[in-house]
Amino acid sequence: MRTVEGKAKMADKSLFGVWGRLLRVDLSSGEIGVDSLDESLFKQFLGGRGLGARLLYQEVPARTDPFGQDNALIFLTGPLEGTLAPLSNKTTVTFKSPLTMTYSESCCGGHFANEIKFAGYDGILIRGQAQSPVMLWIDGDQVRIRPADHLWGKSTFETFTAIRNEAGDPFIESVVIGPAGEKLNRFGNIMSDYHRDFGRGGGGAVMGSKNLKAIAIRGNRGVEVADPEGLKAKVLALYEQFQKTDRAQVRRRYGTADMVDFINGLGFLAVHNFRDGQFDQAGNLNCSTIEKEALVAHSSCLGCPIRCGKILKQRSAPFLAIEGPEFESIALLGSNCGIGDLDALIQATEICDRYGMDTISSGNVVGFAMECLEEGILKPDDFGGLNLKFGDPESYLQAVEMVGQRRHIGDLLAEGVRLAADKLGVPEKAVHAKGMEIPAYDPRGCVGMGLTYATAARGGCHTKSPTMGAEALGDRFTTEGKAVLVRGLQWQQAIMDSLTMCMTSRFGMHLKDHLALWNLVTGYPIDEAEAEKTGLRILNMERLFNCREGLSRADDTLPHRFLKEEIRRGPSQGHVVELEPMLTEYYQLMGWDQEGRPTEETLSSLGLDTL
Repeated sequence: MRTVEGKAKMADKSLFGVWGRLLRVDLSSGEIGVDSLDESLFKQFLGGRGLGARLLYQEVPARTDPFGQDNALIFLTGPLEGTLAPLSNKTTVTFKSPLTMTYSESCCGGHFANEIKFAGYDGILIRGQAQSPVMLWIDGDQVRIRPADHLWGKSTFETFTAIRNEAGDPFIESVVIGPAGEKLNRFGNIMSDYHRDFGRGGGGAVMGSKNLKAIAIRGNRGVEVADPEGLKAKVLALYEQFQKTDRAQVRRRYGTADMVDFINGLGFLAVHNFRDGQFDQAGNLNCSTIEKEALVAHSSCLGCPIRCGKILKQRSAPFLAIEGPEFESIALLGSNCGIGDLDALIQATEICDRYGMDTISSGNVVGFAMECLEEGILKPDDFGGLNLKFGDPESYLQAVEMVGQRRHIGDLLAEGVRLAADKLGVPEKAVHAKGMEIPAYDPRGCVGMGLTYATAARGGCHTKSPTMGAEALGDRFTTEGKAVLVRGLQWQQAIMDSLTMCMTSRFGMHLKDHLALWNLVTGYPIDEAEAEKTGLRILNMERLFNCREGLSRADDTLPHRFLKEEIRRGPSQGHVVELEPMLTEYYQLMGWDQEGRPTEETLSSLGLDTL
């Protein structure tokens, strides 16, 4: 195994904030090296999500087995990380998903991304498969692949602690997988900082397929920016802006749980495997109850003035404290399973974090199993005698454990709701898009989210164009204007993700602020017109990967439940999603043909015609 040595230096001083260095690791051969990243890649794709899409298209051949050695895990930062820019703390990992069998990326806050930058890299690209469990150890220019047999089988919590003990450094940053990733659970997570996660698409399972248990990293280099004084002045102004923004202060106090009453009140919360849109026990899980009965402390990613992370403890077992659950976990592990018991919800979140499983997918598959038991499709014997049912905390917690262990029916559920439903012969009960389980927002109550889920490159994802706020201010049931709304939010979110800015930054910052930070850090100015072109370039890059995998209009769809079954109760009762008119208009706006393929004219206008 080869060690990388030498001093890191910026590749090209005409673009500040990036090193122009990609750490490349081949776990099959043990080879380690550093690739140069040309500054043109950052000018075209910015970093993070955008650069990840470009590299994935380049690195992963068509029809690659997600669990094969040719799949890549690409951890990337953006130019703002390692600087004073607030809320720039996300690491993006890009890969081919074993859950959707196509493009996927996931991002995670905390401190890991900044440590990559401090070590002198813009990202880490990992290919191949080790013959036995290993970990990647990065100490600046010293990079080693080390045996990790002693860590295999350990929970994520045990692994984090063991790494810090081995390093003799309580502040070393790491990302790890738990037993779910090791067992190739298709929605296994990569975890960071004990309770933060790269939460969607099964990146942990890809990491497990490579026999890679963990990456530990530390660095001590500073990041040079183009205009230090201008950046400092902008950051101080932004901090004042956050202080004056009511929405930012609400998020600071309550975290994402402030969404519970809002979404439940409008009747489009995930309830009882998405059959209902309103949950009678939502008051047991809302932000006021959490603050009063479970809040221990607040936590923050690096450089964040909002600190939306909430440390919660169980009332019945105060020794159990975790960060979270976030709103999506409250909805999918809570209301979607009929669970109104806050202690049980906290414990279920802890189980998911310990095994390293996506809470959204976990709550979705358990809710699906509850419905199947309710209707006699599954039997208690399938669960080892467990009589799983909606609203029962005891059976529910055992079911979540079964999924983490791949025990009894948990082995099938760990394949994801699409494959599980197909195996049981009930695809109409599976709530997913492109194989990825749907998150908290039922699109029958805000139809623009239906178009969001259908067209998001990674499948059932709410973060790529969160329309629910805008829709709540108007007619949330009409299809009119929703294609324009989704396209606009999509390209703006692509910019934010590629700058590796947290979504919470929108509570006090706007596109002009994001671009101002980019300009001050890099010294390469981008205006809003160029930003739109860049965002669309990123979206089309992701689409090209999916088209190469054989996806078409038929895959840009929604589950039967949203298209054909009306919500049973609540303010959104009686509604379904009319997807096709929105999809046709969206394709026209994007410059795609009616099968969803980017036209030659569109690719040429975005500089993607030579790929």
